[in-house]
Amino acid sequence: MKPTIPILLSLTATALLLSHCATTTVGGGSGSGGLPPATKESPFVNSLGMKFVPVPGTKILMCTTETTVAQYQAAGMGYEAPPFSQGSDHPAVNVSWNDAKAWCAWLSKKEGRKYRLPTDAEWSAAVGSSTYPWGYSWPPPNNCGNYMGQEHKGSAAAVAYFKSFLNQSGFWSVIGGFRDNHVFTAPVGSYPGNGLGIYDLGGNVWEWCEDWHPDHRGEYRVLRGGSWYDFYRVRLASSYRDDFTPGFRDHGIGFRCVVGR
Repeated sequence: MKPTIPILLSLTATALLLSHCATTTVGGGSGSGGLPPATKESPFVNSLGMKFVPVPGTKILMCTTETTVAQYQAAGMGYEAPPFSQGSDHPAVNVSWNDAKAWCAWLSKKEGRKYRLPTDAEWSAAVGSSTYPWGYSWPPPNNCGNYMGQEHKGSAAAVAYFKSFLNQSGFWSVIGGFRDNHVFTAPVGSYPGNGLGIYDLGGNVWEWCEDWHPDHRGEYRVLRGGSWYDFYRVRLASSYRDDFTPGFRDHGIGFRCVVGR
């Protein structure tokens, strides 16, 4: 007996639905709900050369690195350079939450895509569930990220910086037994990435998130990841959150962006 027309139509619709589900990946990947195709091995690359990869459990593509000085300056917004040497491939610093939002709006208009800061939940999904971005052990292994390591000892530049800008007699402290070979910021991607192919989720610069901090809703925005001047164990934990007002700028604060829907 041949199938009737309604049954054929039903089978055809089911086949189309299954075909769509088979080619759609939640959180990025080929054909994912308005996001450009991207995988860890073949990231989406925009006109500024920024690379974006999917983050499982989300509906975004995250930039594999923090926004660089060169990328930030491309917007023509001006850049307040820190009192230490930086190359064009170092992370932009002295960037407030408001600045980062304005930069994302500029890039969205330029590219015709939705660029924004990651939410706190999206950032958490990217860093993973380990105690620290590098894993579970303390102290961190050498050259796993840019934190306040042994290279600060004996560094005249570091001592001068902390005396001048923080009214300290010298640098605060360092992580015992740890070295990363950069006193201040490092070129983005200098250290090993995580399993998703994302770099510097720990250290280098603090990264602004989209959200208000739950303890100061309406006043302070969330920061994640730690920076080149951090050494306290608790502040380097994957789950740690700092917070500042949207207009605050600092030599250890930058940002990374995501592509959303």
